[in-house]
Amino acid sequence: MFWPRQLTDKKIKFLNYIFRQSATNFQYRFQPQQQQQQQQPRHRVDNSSAQLLRGHSRAPWQQRLRTYSGMADQVTYLDVPDKSENDKKLYKSLVLANGLHALIVSDPSPVPDDGISSTESSEEGEKLSESSSSSSDSSSETNSVTSESDSQASSETGDEKLAACALMVDYGSFAEPRNYQGLAHFLEHMIFMGSEKYPEENIFDAHVKKCGGFSNANTDCEDTLFYFEVAEKHLDSSLDYFTALLKHPLMKQEAMQRERISVDSEFQQIAQDDETRRDQLLASLATENYPHGTFTWGNLKTLKDNVDDDALYKVLHEIRREHYSANRMYVCLQARLPLDELEAMVVRHFAEIVRNDSKAPDLTKFDYRQAFRPEFHEQVFFVKPVENECKVELTWVLPSVRQYYRSKPDQFLSYLLGTEGKGSLCAYLRRRLWALQLIAGIDENGFDLNTMYSLFNVCIYLTDEGFKHIDEVLAATFAYVKLFSNCGSLRQLYEEQQAIEETNFRFQAQRPAFDNVQDLVFNSKYFPSKDVLTGKELYYSYDEQQLNELIGHLNEFKFNLMITSQDKYEGIAYDKQEAWFGTEYTTVPMPAKWKQLWTDSKPMEQLFLPEPNRFVAHDFKLFWSAKGKPDLPAHPKKLLKTDTCELWFRQDDKFELPEAYMAFYFISPLQRQSAKNDAMCALYEELVKFNVCEELYPATSAGLSYSFSAGEKGLLLKASGYNEKLHLIVEAIAQGMVNVADTLDEGTLSAFIKNQRKAYFNNLIKPRALNRDIRLCVLEHIRWLTIDKFKALNDITLEDMREFARKFPQELYVQALIQGNYTEESAHNVLNAVLSRLNCQKIKERQYVEDRTVQLPLGSHSIRCHALNSSDTNTVITNYYQIGPNSVRVESILDLLMMFVDEPLFDHLRTKEQLGYHVGATVRVNYGSAGYTIMVNSQETKTTASYVEERIEAFRLKMLQILKKLPMEDYVSSRESLIKLKLVADMALSTEMGRNWEEIINGDYLFDRNRKQVEVLRTLNKEDIISFLIDTDANNLRKLSVQVIGHRPVGMNEPLLTVADDNDAVKAAGAELSDEEMPEDDDDDDDDQLFEALANKMNIVFLPKEGDSSTITDISEFKSGLEVYPTLEAHQQGAEISRTVRIEDALSNT
Repeated sequence: MFWPRQLTDKKIKFLNYIFRQSATNFQYRFQPQQQQQQQQPRHRVDNSSAQLLRGHSRAPWQQRLRTYSGMADQVTYLDVPDKSENDKKLYKSLVLANGLHALIVSDPSPVPDDGISSTESSEEGEKLSESSSSSSDSSSETNSVTSESDSQASSETGDEKLAACALMVDYGSFAEPRNYQGLAHFLEHMIFMGSEKYPEENIFDAHVKKCGGFSNANTDCEDTLFYFEVAEKHLDSSLDYFTALLKHPLMKQEAMQRERISVDSEFQQIAQDDETRRDQLLASLATENYPHGTFTWGNLKTLKDNVDDDALYKVLHEIRREHYSANRMYVCLQARLPLDELEAMVVRHFAEIVRNDSKAPDLTKFDYRQAFRPEFHEQVFFVKPVENECKVELTWVLPSVRQYYRSKPDQFLSYLLGTEGKGSLCAYLRRRLWALQLIAGIDENGFDLNTMYSLFNVCIYLTDEGFKHIDEVLAATFAYVKLFSNCGSLRQLYEEQQAIEETNFRFQAQRPAFDNVQDLVFNSKYFPSKDVLTGKELYYSYDEQQLNELIGHLNEFKFNLMITSQDKYEGIAYDKQEAWFGTEYTTVPMPAKWKQLWTDSKPMEQLFLPEPNRFVAHDFKLFWSAKGKPDLPAHPKKLLKTDTCELWFRQDDKFELPEAYMAFYFISPLQRQSAKNDAMCALYEELVKFNVCEELYPATSAGLSYSFSAGEKGLLLKASGYNEKLHLIVEAIAQGMVNVADTLDEGTLSAFIKNQRKAYFNNLIKPRALNRDIRLCVLEHIRWLTIDKFKALNDITLEDMREFARKFPQELYVQALIQGNYTEESAHNVLNAVLSRLNCQKIKERQYVEDRTVQLPLGSHSIRCHALNSSDTNTVITNYYQIGPNSVRVESILDLLMMFVDEPLFDHLRTKEQLGYHVGATVRVNYGSAGYTIMVNSQETKTTASYVEERIEAFRLKMLQILKKLPMEDYVSSRESLIKLKLVADMALSTEMGRNWEEIINGDYLFDRNRKQVEVLRTLNKEDIISFLIDTDANNLRKLSVQVIGHRPVGMNEPLLTVADDNDAVKAAGAELSDEEMPEDDDDDDDDQLFEALANKMNIVFLPKEGDSSTITDISEFKSGLEVYPTLEAHQQGAEISRTVRIEDALSNT
């Protein structure tokens, strides 16, 4: 997998067969990282070590060395990293005789007996959300098995932990031969295709999954990263498999033929991503012979067309031998083993990797000032996006800022430019409804930040009014940028941020080993060993000279100006096309009027530096410790339940940090009543955030955070951070909910309706998001398609929105959970503060807040439509198999079943048949109804949807055979691995909180879910799983195939590898907004006319299959005669009983 721009920094993980991220829920082999757009990067300092660190600096080549002889010929020990006073882990940094750098992390927490831990634990999957919009619908659907991740809602209390390893090679796409673009990425794929010691393809991945783990890899511009996690007792064997790939990979020519298709499929799936397209457009402006002017992804054109296979095979092996050398490798290993034992493991497995003393290309010889051709800053770039978005970006080319890591002037300037509080550029633009979001800083991906240069970017997301007033937007931006050079010393502001980050570092939460090793192995290359833990986190000292140097760069009228919009600026024509992604754009010389705006820029009284931050915490008292650390219940306690609310509470007694987490679900009967109401709920959410954003932004830079989003039947508020002032966020949001009706005006509503149209549109054109939207609309009793909400926006008036905003707080049921360093009295006070502001009453129409799902008919049904973007080749097929009412036993069986079939599924459909890059099987639980999905994301240019669906079904029919042939030893081993996964310890309060919150909002309240699942798993034998499969197929097969079909270029024949289908019917029905149906692109057309045309023309037409009555063409009609679960009577009779208990009771009586 290659690292795209928008997917950097924030790690995503999946375990065994579950892939979780904010935009999707699919598993695939090489997985991207999730976007983390940070207005203010968080960099932390430890109070206890700050003074030492500020007075001490040593470059990487100046580290103290201690050399000893040992198991290897020679081991050189480097400085021990500085760490936080609360970090209990032990560290050792060393260099092996072959030049490989290793960082060893020993977690001192106790290791349980080899038997299964007796500690209570449970695990509940996260709520899925595939929309890219911040107001995206959440879903009732959960994944039954998940693992710890940044989304923080996974594992429950246990004493199991996973070990992890990350290895980074000092070789990336900047060093690949220009005549084989994408070769570094291709090589990363090929490494996994077996070794001399273990020749079977994907054998390492299969071993890791069998042992309860996960492996992945990423290619960046200067580095390639491999990483995996695994149950601790299997770490040694997993390292043996892993290092065999590095020592003697096979990379056979026949495997090369298949894996090229995988690389191309990966490229096709990001080909419509605007941020990736933007990066490639900038790369096309690189100065001749500069390494960043390459096409890093690779595809069939660069790796197959006009390429001699024998020559490619030879080059691939030559590159591997030259660059995958031990002296260019960095490894980080973390486990609950003593340092000496981990060191012995590193030496045993890594010391024999060959060293050839090759060096990475010297990129320092390239002058950053000449990195891009003159048109980079002399021309204005107007770009037509795939998504409906409008933004203006200013990008400065700076020297590589890695050299400034101790003072971090770039991150401090990122904070100043990206702040959203009073006096900020963002607040100025928002008040005028010219922009709703602003992001500033240097992205951490290798294209934006590397050894040659850094790209400092200010990105302003414009409203339609902002696009019309782009001159004024630029004038304000220029004035704010110049403010920093005319305001005197910035030391006081810097030291406030420094103090905040010192506190953050002091009280930082533990992270899963999987995430930790990935960050630390990167730090091992770019920071001295002493600063490996603090290099990214720490504002060591204020350096006015370095700060002024960067401010000086920003005050030069020498930046790239890019305006991205579907609308054309002053009649320009998109008459150019980028070579690899086909991005349409044009350029014009920098207009004289904008040059004049820069030259004449003067200070503006509305723009000023941030004020002192009132949200900074000072009281870090730990309530549990102050009470003498009494024994506390393991699970949340219900403090209150009335007709309008329920409050759950648990004081922290594990993590001992001065932090708390608060979650509120404001359940309303309004949202499900109509598609229009659902759309108004999304608007209401955005308007509330708009109402409070300026007030609350300082909180987000003081160690607090919050999210406010639309759920299935109301609004979800989550707040977290230092407990002292956390309640201020909750109170502000509650007040904002009340204020919207009185403060809303026509201009504001119009701007937000247009913005919401764009959000819906951008979601609809993504095949995977559309696939999920359709599937859940079929399965859930009341759910509105996004296309219906998109159209409903046209009918919303100012009075409609005001009335909705007035009515929403009047009838609510509020679910609340408060956990952490808090007291029961304070928890009551917070909820009372919310209720007193909302003054809500009991919900009368309960049918709109009851969660129910339909029972699919026996047999197979399908629903098909085309992707709405006629340029998108991606086809997404999801086959959903509904089992029925969920229970701990059913869920456990499905978890185990998916664990057994995951690797064979990948091997058959992805590796051997090459149906698509993304292939996965996942347990699904919708409102108490269990099932599972098998998903393939392919391209219609390579195969047909009908063929892919056939192959999915063929594999499902093999699942029974796979289980029958599974050796008993493998069955027992996999079952024990799953048990251990369910007992993985919570690494942070956020994971415990997230798991408990899912139990509450899903109505299950089964806080010890994993303990109960472990009890069931211990009783399950192989015959139980086989009987379950046989019975389901014979008596209860309820299948729904959701097919979103991509597009082939005009004139392209149907791929040969197909089975017969009604292709003519598909073409005749149509579903996308075709080029012919698009509104005329008149220069005088404004955005209102465009969206009106879109609303009338854009539609989803479900495609029939001639003579096939099982094909769904009308969702409402299909659902009208189906049974729903649970019935309203069941809800009324068991209102106080959890859903899980009701299901267990029902099953026991059958």
